[in-house]
Amino acid sequence: MFVHFCQPSAWMHVFACIGFGCLTSINTKRLSLKDVVPSLAVFGMYVGYYLTQELWHWAYLPWWVVTICGFRKQKGYISAGGILLGFILHFFDMRVVIGHFIMNVSRMLKINLQSMASLSMVHLVLAILSYFTDSYKNNWYIDLLGGISAIVCSCFKMRMDIFSIGMLFSNPFALGLTIIHAGSPFWYEYYKNNNYRKVKYSFLYVYPILILLVLWFRQEIYRLRAENPF
Repeated sequence: MFVHFCQPSAWMHVFACIGFGCLTSINTKRLSLKDVVPSLAVFGMYVGYYLTQELWHWAYLPWWVVTICGFRKQKGYISAGGILLGFILHFFDMRVVIGHFIMNVSRMLKINLQSMASLSMVHLVLAILSYFTDSYKNNWYIDLLGGISAIVCSCFKMRMDIFSIGMLFSNPFALGLTIIHAGSPFWYEYYKNNNYRKVKYSFLYVYPILILLVLWFRQEIYRLRAENPF
């Protein structure tokens, strides 16, 4: 929320990297292979947001979890949600479409708390990548607060269903996505009770793949028409 409304520059990641680095000495959780998935998830959440510049995309998280995990007796919900998703993303370019995908899949994978050392490394990578995008500015006090907010958020484990509901209020138009949550109100309980794993022998993840392919073909057709108007 802080990143969205205050728009700190890439210096935020520098401050966060230093802060998490300082906290490694008092953090009891040490760097391990278990940090790989949550680290990639945090990295993806930032990258996805930077591509879309909107928080409401996370309001669609229930549909992505239900579809990718392939929960049973949810085909009607998945089909209706897929039609709505295709309609919404039809108005955006592929940059936003890819960002939407990365945001939701990354948040879906962000389940466990991770070590401060791994978070420091994530923000270090983000700071380095930001160097090539020329996103460093001189609002140091906003960037410092952004780094502190990242550290504070890492100390608390928020349920992803509460997180997703909160994103409904990030944009007035996002409130319409309440139907996504109402269509499967217990999606997180299914996900948690299934030990955050995919249902075996379910291929419902084909739905989002088809949607992404259709949107990609649509953009390519528009591009070819623009290059060859006659």
